[in-house]
Amino acid sequence: MTIFRQVFKRIFQNKTRLLVLLIMPLLFIMMFAMQDERSLTIGLVDKDNSMLSEKLTSQLTIMDKVKVIPLQEQAVYDKTVSYQLDYTIIIEAGFEQELISGGSPEVQEFYLNEKEKLFYARNIVNNFIYSMKNLAAGVEFEKVEFEKAFIEFEKGKLAVSNQAADNNKILQTKAAMGFLVQFMLYMSVITAGLILEDKHSRVFYRVFYAPVTLKRYIMENLSAFLLVGILQVTLILGLLKIVFDMQFGSNPMNLLLLFILFSLVCISLGMWIVSIFQKPIGAYAFIIVITTPLVMLGGCYWPLDFMPEILQKIALFVPTTWVMTGVDKILYEGKSLIDLMPEILILVIFSGIFLAAGLLKKVDISK
Repeated sequence: MTIFRQVFKRIFQNKTRLLVLLIMPLLFIMMFAMQDERSLTIGLVDKDNSMLSEKLTSQLTIMDKVKVIPLQEQAVYDKTVSYQLDYTIIIEAGFEQELISGGSPEVQEFYLNEKEKLFYARNIVNNFIYSMKNLAAGVEFEKVEFEKAFIEFEKGKLAVSNQAADNNKILQTKAAMGFLVQFMLYMSVITAGLILEDKHSRVFYRVFYAPVTLKRYIMENLSAFLLVGILQVTLILGLLKIVFDMQFGSNPMNLLLLFILFSLVCISLGMWIVSIFQKPIGAYAFIIVITTPLVMLGGCYWPLDFMPEILQKIALFVPTTWVMTGVDKILYEGKSLIDLMPEILILVIFSGIFLAAGLLKKVDISK
């Protein structure tokens, strides 16, 4: 295990590698995934000024980092097109009366960009109207009885508030996982860098004068890299959970296992890159160039369905897509490990392809 210990020691004694492995992912998550750009500014024009229109407003304010600004109708257009507001609604006069009488009042909506958080705001509006219609139907559209029933409805408001808070945490976690994927790809830099440094300094070739086979050299390197990857994922996920209280779904171990497997994909990618380049600088440049397209296509920065259809099809052929699909299943759907088998199998295939491509070339080098 001499090579294993030496590789492990070289990684953790190098401050730059430690920076890339642990510090930079956490800094980027704090700077971007946790920042206020995911807040929402909502403009509100309330022409009804009734109990229900006020309650709808209060429902919107329970969302984390949401600011509701009362407006005059003539200001809606200017403030929307100037991006002072993310989302504006106009509650028409007669809103409450129409709801209680069994009607379907429409709430006018204005927005320019479709944010993920905007979905939850619109969902709150639609759910509120739907709930009030059902409440009115349950008391046969009697106003006095409706007001009594509404008091009971208000008691359930805490559950709605908790759900909104959970949704916000899931959005933050999804963004954090995207940045983690990006920096895990840089793990391939370390894989390629160490071996190419050995090749460039001729250490790689001198090793085989000792009783060390190529197979042992590769296996001990891979084992060390994988252990480093496991430590990287475990420490970062642990800190995100403990320090930032991020939402990892009903079974956090599924997320941990998914990223450990993706770590193996990154290491295998590094082995393939080693087989292509002779000097570390070429490998570093190549990884930096391919990382941005991989994370963009994989949905690390935005949902996959935000992209054109042609890019969605191309995305099926990159490993980042499948790790982020697994993240969505865990965070949004609470899927079990069995349900993640398609993503797991595809990541294993990617890992096998990269590793096989790298090892075939390595054998040629050693002859």
